[in-house]
Amino acid sequence: MFVNKEYKDNFILLTFNTGTKYNVFNVKFMTELLDTLSEIEKEKKYRFIVFKGENGNFGSGADIRELNRASIDREFASSFFNYMKDLYLKLINIDKITIAQVEGLAYGASLELLLVMDFVIASKSAKFAAPGGKIGVFPPVLLTLGPYIIGLNNVKRLAMLGEEITAEEAEKIGLITKATDEIDKETANLIYKMSFMAPSSLMLMKRHIMKYLDRDLSEVFKSLIIQVGGDESKEGINAFLAKTKPSWLVNLSKLQ
Repeated sequence: MFVNKEYKDNFILLTFNTGTKYNVFNVKFMTELLDTLSEIEKEKKYRFIVFKGENGNFGSGADIRELNRASIDREFASSFFNYMKDLYLKLINIDKITIAQVEGLAYGASLELLLVMDFVIASKSAKFAAPGGKIGVFPPVLLTLGPYIIGLNNVKRLAMLGEEITAEEAEKIGLITKATDEIDKETANLIYKMSFMAPSSLMLMKRHIMKYLDRDLSEVFKSLIIQVGGDESKEGINAFLAKTKPSWLVNLSKLQ
């Protein structure tokens, strides 16, 4: 099992461990999390879900080996990215308040997962990046939802420059709610404050805040499925696995 569910006094804790150094998005993780969220939707007693990666990291994004398979197998690419799209849509539309706890890295698809959470509490040492363009795979959720959440220029910086940012910077641009060394305490404080809200009021607020976020996801994932099967994505992914440089980097030194 990659996803573990634990019932607390006033929230459900979901921890995930994909058995790798950094937690990754692969088909097994995505299908398990989708199934778990479908189960949780039936739990009317609980209004809050807390998400946490084990092994000291939230996640490093899509599993590079499954991306490699997707680059040569169109059917697998369609399945892989549709599971990913369905997971983001599930989190946007689920009738619960979602809170992510971030330690270590939140890269790529894992960073994009934060964009569909209601609140994000991160350790001060956490790092955030969307470097997919370096291997020829663009970040679909960052491009579609990011301008609405963190602003157009911040999306350009993360997606088009591939820069890593600190938790302090992530808080400033609105990617995360709070950077703190007391993640559990801050999470408890958030839940305590929201507990003063009438349950129906809280859910309606979430519904109307989030209702615009899923409007372009289907189209952008169609583009991603096409892109990942292109020559540049194949080359970029293979270069990453082989620890070599793709062709667009070979002459980079001449530009400096």
